[in-house]
Amino acid sequence: MTAGNSTSDTTSDATGPTADPTSEVTAEAAVDRADALEAGAGEPDPGPGSHPEIAWERLSVRMVWVNLVRLVLSIVPGVLATVVLNTPAGPVWPLLIASAIGVFATVLAFLRFLVTRYRVTGDRVERKSGWLVRQYRYVPRDRIRSVDSSVRLRHRLAGVRVVHIGSGESRSSFKLDALTIPTAEALRRQLMPDGADEPAPRPVAEEEPGQAAEQSAVEPEPGPPEEVLARFRKPWVLYEMFSVWAIFAFGAPVFGLYWTLQPFGVDLLEIVQGLVDYERRGFWWSLALCCAVAYPLGVVVLGLGFVMANWDFALVRTATKGRPALLTRRGLLSTRTVYRDETRIRGLHFKEPLLWRWLGLTRTSVVTTGLKGGSDENGAAGILPRVRLWEAREVAAKVLTGEPSPMEAPLARHPRGALTRRLIWATYGPAALAGVLFWLGATDALPDWAWWIGVALWPVALLAAAFAYLALGHALSGSYLVVRRGAFTRSTVALQNRAVIGWTLRQSIFQRMGRRVTVQIPTPAGERHYVLPDAGTRQALAFVAAATPDLASQFITPTGRAGERTRSR
Repeated sequence: MTAGNSTSDTTSDATGPTADPTSEVTAEAAVDRADALEAGAGEPDPGPGSHPEIAWERLSVRMVWVNLVRLVLSIVPGVLATVVLNTPAGPVWPLLIASAIGVFATVLAFLRFLVTRYRVTGDRVERKSGWLVRQYRYVPRDRIRSVDSSVRLRHRLAGVRVVHIGSGESRSSFKLDALTIPTAEALRRQLMPDGADEPAPRPVAEEEPGQAAEQSAVEPEPGPPEEVLARFRKPWVLYEMFSVWAIFAFGAPVFGLYWTLQPFGVDLLEIVQGLVDYERRGFWWSLALCCAVAYPLGVVVLGLGFVMANWDFALVRTATKGRPALLTRRGLLSTRTVYRDETRIRGLHFKEPLLWRWLGLTRTSVVTTGLKGGSDENGAAGILPRVRLWEAREVAAKVLTGEPSPMEAPLARHPRGALTRRLIWATYGPAALAGVLFWLGATDALPDWAWWIGVALWPVALLAAAFAYLALGHALSGSYLVVRRGAFTRSTVALQNRAVIGWTLRQSIFQRMGRRVTVQIPTPAGERHYVLPDAGTRQALAFVAAATPDLASQFITPTGRAGERTRSR
């Protein structure tokens, strides 16, 4: 590290001049680098006037009839409010508002059908839409990251699907609502062809007829068209049901029911107050009783919602001969199928919030080039719902084939200085808060005892600091690097070495005094960069050098006698 500055950065390109351009790893790294460049600089907009010889297609006309039925159903609450309930029994405006919202949404859907067109050219997929404001979006076919089809109940009744075409960027991704089932499947196969559509080319060679016949006789039979990696398991429902948000899951439909019953002269709030004996118990005991009743009912609501969304779940690897893909199928009334190009998958990501960690649960997503974490494509990145950690590791070993699973690799512990730093910050924060509250109490802006809130938060902050330190870790496993961090939400990422396009080493003054460094890993996949905080200096340099030796040799050189620690230029 360069001494004298409070922060030192070292960044280098993953495809250095010393790499062999004929090696397979370098070629794959070049593809990753191209994906990274795509994120920063887009292609010139061809405009909807390009390719005039290719006609624009309409969406399915069946949605017109679905919208007519939806319009009739939307008018029903308004008719009920103005004709049947035209009495002083209760306010009818909730029903009128519901009817107006339904009619407005139906009219918008019909206008969207009238103005939306799409087409597929040799190099891109295009859609133009918009009534008052015209919109034109396109996705180059080589940048399509996922093709997702979903079906709601009204689409199922009409025999249509909604096709989502994802590029990893929300500004270019779009959906086609809706296409007939044969058209949607044909579009999916056209954009992400599988083994059934692309037969494998047979090698052509000049050989004797008898030799060719002998080779064809011993040629292995093709494998199964699909490999199922995970299926729906009944215990998954229990993992999803028990949540701190269960009360809110039950409260939302009760709130809607309250406003629905108001026009009929039924006051749900009065009924609940009578059941809990609000006058005798008081506010706090009544609230506790309502929560005790609402929580188990909310648990049931969460369980039903999970079953509706994930029934018949299957994670499948298609037996492709051209472009392999991972796909997920799920849903009961509303089904969803997501296709992901497996050649662009660069690793896996486990997320474990604190409560999940205690229960041994995690959520699994793939790290894919061009697919941003936190974008609209999050649904395409997730490959498993909330499951036990050992189940997620079993699936990870199947997804990341060819070597021992990196998600099970033992992680190196970071130095004690990382714990000391977190404990200090956990002390400074509550102390500062207590000081501010004490000053506000002295000025009579708050009660005198308010500063005790900061004191009470101190042990909580210390516990969070300990969790944050215990979560730190890193490892190298085969062709993957593994980093883990996070106090309240522990994040474990396994990333292919070839997906690393650079390194950024940051070292504050206090980190330099404690011989620690924070490593940032830029990549065109997933969240675009991953962070390994407060690693030991020797640990970090050894980690960088072992993960990408050709790249590390450009800015890390040994100093002094053999065996002494290395320094970055």
